[in-house]
Amino acid sequence: MKKTLTAAALALALLAIPLTATFAQDARPLTERQMQLIEKNVLANLESSSMEVRAGTMQTLIELKKSYPSYDVNFAVLPMMETLKHDDKPAFRILAALTLYHLDSDLGRFAVERRAQYDDSPRVARHCAALVRNWGRNAYSTDLLAEISRLAEVTRVF
Repeated sequence: MKKTLTAAALALALLAIPLTATFAQDARPLTERQMQLIEKNVLANLESSSMEVRAGTMQTLIELKKSYPSYDVNFAVLPMMETLKHDDKPAFRILAALTLYHLDSDLGRFAVERRAQYDDSPRVARHCAALVRNWGRNAYSTDLLAEISRLAEVTRVF
């Protein structure tokens, strides 16, 4: 009985993998109006005083770039750089660096490199240095909490 259940679960899992990949690839193109609304809302949310709204917006940016890699999300690079440089909370500076990593712009990389060298927080500097070392390798996931945990493990070695 146990072998049958295991075999059934394995077969179901093998069938589900191609289906989830198909759904992920079927993202419909965004219209110009949708992109304008996304840009307007993202920029407004990044100015919010609510940490949850800002963190959620950073996650949304990462997911947007993952779902629509051809779309230009450079409108978010400068606000992310501002957060990376000036936010009081080291955790938000790390989130901003991670978002810049996923947005993959030259300007964002420059900002993360500078924070790796000059940030007052050794924790932020370590995380930024790890991102710079892995830039272009696609070694990071899009789950911010898992990413922070993984980065914490990686930087403890150093």
